[in-house]
Amino acid sequence: MLCGIAAAGWLTVAAPVPSSQARGPAQAQKQGPPGTFRIRVLLVPIDVIVTDDRDRPVTDLKQEDFQIFENGRPQEVRHFAVQTFTAAMPPGPAQPSSIRISNVIEPKPQSARTFLILLGRGRHQQALKAVDALIQFVRQDLLPQDRIAVYAYNRATDFTTDHEQVAQVLEQYKKVSDNIESWLELNVRGLRTIYGIKELPKSLQPEVARIFEGTTNLASRQVPPGRLTAEGKIVKDWELAASLILGTSDRAAEAEQRVAVADDAAESGLPGAKVMQSLLTFDEMQQKGITLELPFDEFIPRAGGAIEDMQNLFTCIEYLRYMEGEKHLLFFSGQGLLFPYGNTDYDKGIAAMANDARVAIDTFHTGGLPPTVMPTKGVTLTAAPKGSTGTSEPPPPMGSVFSAGDTAQAQSLRNIAAITGGRASIFQDIGGALDTVNETTRVQYLLGYYPADENWNDKYRQIQVKVNRPGLRLYFRRGYFARDTLQPYDRIEFLAYSRISAAGGWADVIDDVPFKISAARSAADAGPSQLNVDLKINASKIALRTDDNIHYGRLRLAIFYADGRQHMLGEVWKTVGLKLLGQTYKEYMKSGIPVSVAIPAQAGDMYLTAVVYDMAGDKVGSRRLRVDAR
Repeated sequence: MLCGIAAAGWLTVAAPVPSSQARGPAQAQKQGPPGTFRIRVLLVPIDVIVTDDRDRPVTDLKQEDFQIFENGRPQEVRHFAVQTFTAAMPPGPAQPSSIRISNVIEPKPQSARTFLILLGRGRHQQALKAVDALIQFVRQDLLPQDRIAVYAYNRATDFTTDHEQVAQVLEQYKKVSDNIESWLELNVRGLRTIYGIKELPKSLQPEVARIFEGTTNLASRQVPPGRLTAEGKIVKDWELAASLILGTSDRAAEAEQRVAVADDAAESGLPGAKVMQSLLTFDEMQQKGITLELPFDEFIPRAGGAIEDMQNLFTCIEYLRYMEGEKHLLFFSGQGLLFPYGNTDYDKGIAAMANDARVAIDTFHTGGLPPTVMPTKGVTLTAAPKGSTGTSEPPPPMGSVFSAGDTAQAQSLRNIAAITGGRASIFQDIGGALDTVNETTRVQYLLGYYPADENWNDKYRQIQVKVNRPGLRLYFRRGYFARDTLQPYDRIEFLAYSRISAAGGWADVIDDVPFKISAARSAADAGPSQLNVDLKINASKIALRTDDNIHYGRLRLAIFYADGRQHMLGEVWKTVGLKLLGQTYKEYMKSGIPVSVAIPAQAGDMYLTAVVYDMAGDKVGSRRLRVDAR
């Protein structure tokens, strides 16, 4: 599950809306789950970090020193507070993080910071000892009440104030990550890398497990991916890039391009020989433009890694989205993100989603120091003979070995950090960069305004903040989406809704709550036939509360179903309360918890997506099933 490219032939669920009965997509768009209410942006909070020309926090600004603009229009500053984070007693690792259910009249001041460490593709320890620096940051620099979690490969830890548990996860990552990266480097070669690697092989899953299972009090989970609104376009761009490079693109379209090149060359006055030369080198020019001068066999693995890291960024943004206050995503990348033609639209798309979730992304390039400047031609210099009045051959012109692709990858990290209000550390000491993040995030201004534009059209709105004191640097979120949405008001239901919705749209199996699924058609006495869906849920993976030898739990299930062409037909949601004792508890622990759900058999061939959410353990499982016509 390194990358979120949906596998062909599987049902993909987009933003399902739960209900007690099945319904079609048109109706689902108009209604929400029981206990929902409509949410609009009431007040837009902006967390602003201000530093001087030496990058030291500035703490003496007043409300009248700030100006806010939305899409270029001035906005009235309606909320102002200075937040200073100092050491306090932690709330305790077992307590849940504060969840933001809706926007309120005034944003709630925070007493702690929230960090999520994303260990992206690359060897982060090899060159700059980034993992060692992270371990020190977690153990020594965090405030006692700060919450932190780690995401690597296909798993994430819980957020916790038990920093030593997180440090142990990082210690384990340092031991085993090279083995995983070695496998990836050997296997992400060739065109299939464009589609990403769906999941690590079974031989490497124990290695990932070693990272997260070395602690006793810190749970980990697969996190269903976030909304990948740009995913389809990105994949198509890479498909086009690969087809042009490999010479498998549509020949008619390519012929038109060649004619266009010839026409342009002729109009420019080039002689015939040069026109022919332009035609002969067209493929080469296309390749260099797409790959940013990188060789194809180097471009493809980098592009595959970029897809995986971009997927992980979206996933982590959604993992942080509903937590209170500003959140910091610490993104560690071996090389940065590489997109065909160096397209920066994807950087902006990632940043827009982060801004909307009030997530600042701090980026860290861990691939080593920048290349040295070297001669543009390989020339061996020899010293002049002893006693000779001659001189050696002068050195050739100097040039950088830093390719356009290298530059674009590093720039992507700068772009994402700058647009989200984070910091970028490119070819710098990682420990020093983390020190800066720690120091500057301890003091920030919390501003808020009511948007003058009340047209809630889901469009992205840009935010700009200025201060009237010259020479200062400002770091803040640069926008949000003006949405008008339905969402549950209860925290537990809210988490269930968001977890199940994300898992329903994910093409891969999620095994944190394992279960078996089967389905059989049955003829109803009256009306259409039904499809009986039977689940057997692994009871040992459910968080059961024991009281007087009675075991309590609560599950939320969802079944999404489609026809043979994968057109959505409907969905069924069900809550299962567990009260297990005696022989029933023993049987369920051995054979699994049986749950049956009936859905209308509205088509011959059908595709099912089943999702089970453990409401106490905050973990999810999913399975896919194709039911043939009988």
